[in-house]
Amino acid sequence: MKIIKSLSKIKNKNEYKVIIDDKEYIFDEDTILEYRLFKDKEIDDNTLNLAKRDSELSKYYNQAVNYAYRYGKNHNEVFYYLIDKGLDNDSANNIVDRIKSKKLINEAELINSYIYSYAKAYNGKKMIEEKLKNKKFDKELIANAIKSMDYDLYYDALAKLYEKIKHKYDKYDDYIKRQKIKLYLYQRGYDSSDISTLDI
Repeated sequence: MKIIKSLSKIKNKNEYKVIIDDKEYIFDEDTILEYRLFKDKEIDDNTLNLAKRDSELSKYYNQAVNYAYRYGKNHNEVFYYLIDKGLDNDSANNIVDRIKSKKLINEAELINSYIYSYAKAYNGKKMIEEKLKNKKFDKELIANAIKSMDYDLYYDALAKLYEKIKHKYDKYDDYIKRQKIKLYLYQRGYDSSDISTLDI
């Protein structure tokens, strides 16, 4: 058994320096409380190893939450962020499950903000849907969000795009010009019902 000789809070951090048998460890506050790491307490190797693991995972958890908030990332992107940080699949999944259980990421709201940005950047519904699928959002959430998106903004962006690009094709006769404009808009992800709103 080992003895906890001292613990002291690290200034401006949610962490403690803990001396156990003349060796120094850093633990976050949650781990201190969960494993009851108090001065003069005896602790076995197994408990110490579990506390070290949980404290390390807490650091990754905090990094993952900050990453999600700062960059507007979904659960899948957070998972791969943790894998890139060197965590194994199980640990990364456990952290993502913890984030899900605390409802820290609202994927429906996140999808709506992406749709807004994509629509303003002249992307049609098909392109928007593809971009969201590539981010591994839930397909049902994507479908619901696209149905209920701000179509005034969507069609306004489409009209602005049309005004921006229509003169690129002035050198062609009217029929070919219309076909080239339509093809360009199809490639941007707009469908025939979208394009029919324009006076091409």
